[in-house]
Amino acid sequence: MTNTILREQAEKELLALMHQWAAAVGAKDTGYFERHVDESWQYIDSTGARRGKSDYWELIQGVTSYTEEFRQFDVRIVAERVALLMGVYLGRVELRGGEHLEKLLAFSAVWELRDGVWRALMHHTTDAPG
Repeated sequence: MTNTILREQAEKELLALMHQWAAAVGAKDTGYFERHVDESWQYIDSTGARRGKSDYWELIQGVTSYTEEFRQFDVRIVAERVALLMGVYLGRVELRGGEHLEKLLAFSAVWELRDGVWRALMHHTTDAPG
């Protein structure tokens, strides 16, 4: 890839990584999180709770299945190798014990392309109307 990131290519790659993220949660794929989530990554969920990478890892241990159905997904290149993701997705989670949760969320996220690998730096969600 050249020094200039094309928005269309970044959108394709990052959407694929977001789908892989959901699969990695259910599979407890540590390799995915090591490759694509920066050590300084921060997540603010729809309740306002703030978590780092290790906190998030602990949280997902009780998840048996997770999917995200994207209703909107936009990417904007904001710096030479930094992308801002914004959109809306329907998150569906199944927890140990059989509990199912479903929530429509608006999100924003920041990813950086480093040495040819996209790495998540931040993710924020809020309840979406509808």
